[in-house]
Amino acid sequence: MPPRLLIIGDVAWDIFIRPASDLVRGSDVLGTVDVMPGGAAANVAVWARRLGASVRLVCKVGDDTLGALMAAHLQREGVGSHALTVPGGLTTRVGILVGPDGEHSFVIDHTKVLLFSAADLPVSLLDQVDAVFFTGYDIFLAGSTDFLAPLLAEARRRGIPAIFDPSSFTLIDRYGAGRLLDGVGPLDVLVANDAEARSLGTEGAALPGRAKLVVVKRGPDGSSAAGAGRNWRAAASPARVVDTTGAGDGFGAAFLVEWLTTSDVQRALDAGNRLGAHVASHLGAQPSIGAWPLGQTT
Repeated sequence: MPPRLLIIGDVAWDIFIRPASDLVRGSDVLGTVDVMPGGAAANVAVWARRLGASVRLVCKVGDDTLGALMAAHLQREGVGSHALTVPGGLTTRVGILVGPDGEHSFVIDHTKVLLFSAADLPVSLLDQVDAVFFTGYDIFLAGSTDFLAPLLAEARRRGIPAIFDPSSFTLIDRYGAGRLLDGVGPLDVLVANDAEARSLGTEGAALPGRAKLVVVKRGPDGSSAAGAGRNWRAAASPARVVDTTGAGDGFGAAFLVEWLTTSDVQRALDAGNRLGAHVASHLGAQPSIGAWPLGQTT
């Protein structure tokens, strides 16, 4: 049976800026500007659905044109049934400056943030799901984990695994690593890149009392996991890097689908690396699945 995921978090329109030469202050350079769907939680949801999982994505969009376009996109991808439209809200936009090596820098528009409340996350969302996945962006923008606390407490009571991707090392540092981990509570899986893992005080080692399994995305160095007295490591998959935006989200989706399906951490790391490489080889966080084998990650 395909895994059933509840995913909570951000959706956004990613505005990619790729200058063909160094920027010139006060003047112009040539390059490309593209607008594509993104948001860390949405990226995980879209990829997990493409890989065969059943997905409930709880997210918020504004009642603006970008919100209507995003809602239509999520419906086409089969993850739009729980998208909440906020009257008068502005759908999130993220400016992304992509360097020649494919690495990126983000500017998140926070002028009119679409914040969650506990009322947006009734515990009935947990009915008939196998795991809950959530990201850090909504926590950082809200300045609190209060909106998640009742749902996560009920998930633990029901024995539903909780998986967290903190999303940004700079925002972890600003928020406070200890405060963040205290707020989200005990996790079944923590998924972070190497910079985020350092900010949280782990280099990929287990976090007793914090996370049963710690998974670290290491880019060109592959990925690793630690938990239950064991360690795993997987080499990176080959990639001609175009844009790293969303590659970690693709990794997270493939890892989760494989892990929930097989309980095999090694296979899950390998699956994550392969899909992460596929995403990094294209512009945008949700490129066409192309030749990727639908319905499986191995």
